[in-house]
Amino acid sequence: MNQTYYDGGVPIIPASSNVFMTIASIAASLLSFYSLLIWLRIVLTWIRIPGQLQENPLAALLGKIVDPYLTWFRGISSLKRSKLDLTPLVALAVLSVVQSMLRLYGSYGRLTIGMVFALVLQTLWSYLISPVFWFLIVLLGIRLFFCYKRSPRTITYITMLDSMIGGVLNWVQNLFYPKKAINDRQLIITSLIFFIVCYIGSSLLLRFMIGFFTNLGF
Repeated sequence: MNQTYYDGGVPIIPASSNVFMTIASIAASLLSFYSLLIWLRIVLTWIRIPGQLQENPLAALLGKIVDPYLTWFRGISSLKRSKLDLTPLVALAVLSVVQSMLRLYGSYGRLTIGMVFALVLQTLWSYLISPVFWFLIVLLGIRLFFCYKRSPRTITYITMLDSMIGGVLNWVQNLFYPKKAINDRQLIITSLIFFIVCYIGSSLLLRFMIGFFTNLGF
């Protein structure tokens, strides 16, 4: 069994642990590069040159490398809405957790359960919760703008926005104005303030929980 010796209060990590730390650091770097390839793949799927019939050769090459991994997550139907597919974010989040764990072990030679929980929370916030909050806040802000700039030309945009956030608006109305008729401007302002407050509160709670788990000794 490996032992850690001390010299003047400073831990001396055994040579065998140094080897594993080096391997972990190299693996973390490889996962970071792989995550970059996934981002490139995502961006290239958004870019379509007018008149181009075949897929971009670079995108096709990246697809052969990253699509087998992304396929593992495409079965999560709850993360797919019309043309919006959030499964690549989940795939990137999983890679981020593993990469961070390897990087921590590569730097300090140890990894506690508390560190793992802290990494999972941070990753969920960065890749899922925070983007969803910002997505809703931006859409509500645009929808509020159209409340003040309503015109025949903006009806199409309003309809499109309401199809995306209509469920959220109904939920907020049932929460704050049950069985009460209100105009859409008041409902959208209430929703916008509510989600901004929730975002700030969630970020503060996250900081507390990350600090708590990080300081656990196991």
